[in-house]
Amino acid sequence: MAGLSLMLNITVPSDVVINENSKISLKVFPMLKVNAQNAADTEFPEVEADNGFINITARECGNFDYNLNLMDTIPIKNINVSVVPKKYVVPSGESIGVKMYTDGLLVVYVSEVNGSDGIQYTPAKDAGIREGDRILSIDNHELTTNEEFSEYVNNVKRQVHLKVAREDEIFETDIVPVVSSDNKYKVGMWVRDSTAGIGTMTYYEPQTDVYAALGHAICDTDTGSILKISQGALMECDIISVKKGESGIPGELCGSFSGMEIGTITENNEFGIYGKLTQQFDNKENLTEVATRFQIKEGPAEILCDIDGTGVKNYSVDITKISKDAVRDNKGLIIKITDEVLLEKTGGIVQGMSGAPILQNGMLVGAVTHVFVNDPTKGYGIFAENMIDITNRIV
Repeated sequence: MAGLSLMLNITVPSDVVINENSKISLKVFPMLKVNAQNAADTEFPEVEADNGFINITARECGNFDYNLNLMDTIPIKNINVSVVPKKYVVPSGESIGVKMYTDGLLVVYVSEVNGSDGIQYTPAKDAGIREGDRILSIDNHELTTNEEFSEYVNNVKRQVHLKVAREDEIFETDIVPVVSSDNKYKVGMWVRDSTAGIGTMTYYEPQTDVYAALGHAICDTDTGSILKISQGALMECDIISVKKGESGIPGELCGSFSGMEIGTITENNEFGIYGKLTQQFDNKENLTEVATRFQIKEGPAEILCDIDGTGVKNYSVDITKISKDAVRDNKGLIIKITDEVLLEKTGGIVQGMSGAPILQNGMLVGAVTHVFVNDPTKGYGIFAENMIDITNRIV
């Protein structure tokens, strides 16, 4: 019995989130019963056990606690039901260009320097610099471009003092440049100051102009670390071609930036990029309710994206798996492309489709984030509620 109790405790969620005036069903062990901890409180959502399902009907917002029991006698666990206000956004699917400048200079490679005396030196390594570090300043001068760093080192021709960020740690170190075989002063590291790419906008809020895109972080291609940004811009983008994906070879959308800035980028984190739009969009009337993860069902859904430059279209998919405990993850959903047109043109999910909104039963449930490299017809998606948590804090 103890083993059964442990299994039930693991499989039944401890925290359930539901929109006000909504109903959800949780599949559970048939002999489980749920009771409100204060049954006299009439504001509690209505909970009904029905042949292996717990049906919850919520009306008023609030947090409510329930006891989960086996056969109405053996306590299993407590469940908190959070009833939250409905949130409405405008799903997008528009292709976007992304330009970001790093907060400091990102170290992407630490190397040896071939000195003018024929000896190999490692000044950056000797100073404790690692790949993934960010150089914030040199001799108390803030840095914004690679060229600034190189020019300063070659002009002063002496030891320099660096302020360096490593994850959440800030430290300082001195580094002695070496005169290289080509008669330049070098410190033995490659740095990057910016990045650019193509993705898809997931949604925006017309009342605030806050948007969300990509559903995953923009990471440095060499170090894999999430880029810390100082500033960034969302650009208008035209899709000009598509490279079809195959097993083991991810495809990609190819596009060009028109030069028109349509928004700012203020956050780049594990759930995507966020900021405010500076250009108006025409589909503000398409307000759509955002589903919680408990309102999503396995089965048919659709994604919105532009794959050929002719505009955003709807394409059919199946949601094949839902990990309801993926509250701090961008892989809570697994989807499979079923639309014949999309499969013919792209082979499935391709780079540049990250952020494509996923809709089900008239609600925004998530966004495409990753493709399965060995099967481009399948990929991961993030819960929309995870992205909403970010946009809620952007003013």
